[in-house]
Amino acid sequence: MDNKKISGLKKAVSVALMGAVCLTAATAVAMTSKTVKITDGEKTVTINTMSSDTESILERTGVTLGENDKLVRTESSENSVNISVMRAFSVDVVDGKTKKTLTFNEGTVADAIKAAGLTLSKNDSVSFSQNTQLEPDMEITIARFYTVNINLRGEKLSKEVPAGTVADALAYLDIKLDKSDAVNVDMKTEVSENMNIKIDSIIYKEVEKTEKVAYNTIYKDTDDMYVGESAVETEGIDGERTIVIKEKYINGKLESSKESKNEITKQPIDEVILNGTKEMKEYVSQVYTNSGSISTDESDNILTDVNGNQVHYTRVLTGSATAYYAYEGSLTATGRLARYGVVAVDPDIIPYGSIMYIVSNDGEVVYGYAVAGDTGGALWAGTAIVDLYYNTYDECCQFGRRDVTIYVLDGVSEDITY
Repeated sequence: MDNKKISGLKKAVSVALMGAVCLTAATAVAMTSKTVKITDGEKTVTINTMSSDTESILERTGVTLGENDKLVRTESSENSVNISVMRAFSVDVVDGKTKKTLTFNEGTVADAIKAAGLTLSKNDSVSFSQNTQLEPDMEITIARFYTVNINLRGEKLSKEVPAGTVADALAYLDIKLDKSDAVNVDMKTEVSENMNIKIDSIIYKEVEKTEKVAYNTIYKDTDDMYVGESAVETEGIDGERTIVIKEKYINGKLESSKESKNEITKQPIDEVILNGTKEMKEYVSQVYTNSGSISTDESDNILTDVNGNQVHYTRVLTGSATAYYAYEGSLTATGRLARYGVVAVDPDIIPYGSIMYIVSNDGEVVYGYAVAGDTGGALWAGTAIVDLYYNTYDECCQFGRRDVTIYVLDGVSEDITY
């Protein structure tokens, strides 16, 4: 074999080896990336990260732990991690005049009673079922009870009441006395087992009901919209009429009833619908978009935009996007002007003021730089991750609904007009 053939063979083997090395490196990076879901109370954040260190992950997502907070980490698969933050809270256990304040991350009422060093007898009563889950600032009360017989305005009752006076027992049973009531024992008497308490009283009850007062619909012409277009300028709201019936009872028997109030307590608001009168002369031919393409360096979280500018992003979100528009001068939920570049989000996922770069996953639309400045029902319901503002209805229709990728960049915009 001549020298030229040998040289060509060496070059081919060298190129093949370099391709294999590059393929192996790319596969290793993909395999080490993890999807981490952090749950902190009702707030959940999902990120992609190369790090396996829990402390580094929490620092990146801005989650901090208190002295008694608890962290639970589980790995559902090799590349999927769930981190739950269990915040510490206080629980009071009250035993008569003694109160103990304890700290928990989780547990039941039975756990709290045990931690307080208390033992219950069969006559004791607890303000919550012992398998009730503990909650922040919960007060668990333990009391000793007695059986008393009450003749309440002709109705015979047998009730369990805590130790205390007759007045305490009636208050516990939510029995309120009128000045015409007569009680057969002194209200300061301590209750005892099988005590008989008789109450005769006159009670006045007020029964309130409401009726709907329908709103009217008003139509107005406007040259701010094209013929065939319409919009609700003011939402119609039904009014309300309140009727009160006063009833008089003697020992539980109805003696009389009389209407004491009948009036409109909430005025209806007319619905105003705008009908367009402007002749449509032209249509928007295509959705506004930046031309060009973007690229990302996932190792350093660097995005190169369509103009070649490089920016740093902190996280990447994907999901379904919709589009909307509003009349000139309209304001968003944050007080910003409704305009291109101000988009609606769920602020629990993307905080207001966050700067983003948004592209459609089908490669057809580069929305570009945007600020989180508005919200809406679809965002709160989770049916869309972002609602993109466009200047016209036709642009919104052409965009429709698409899957997008959102790059959340460093920095927050405080400019209310952005």
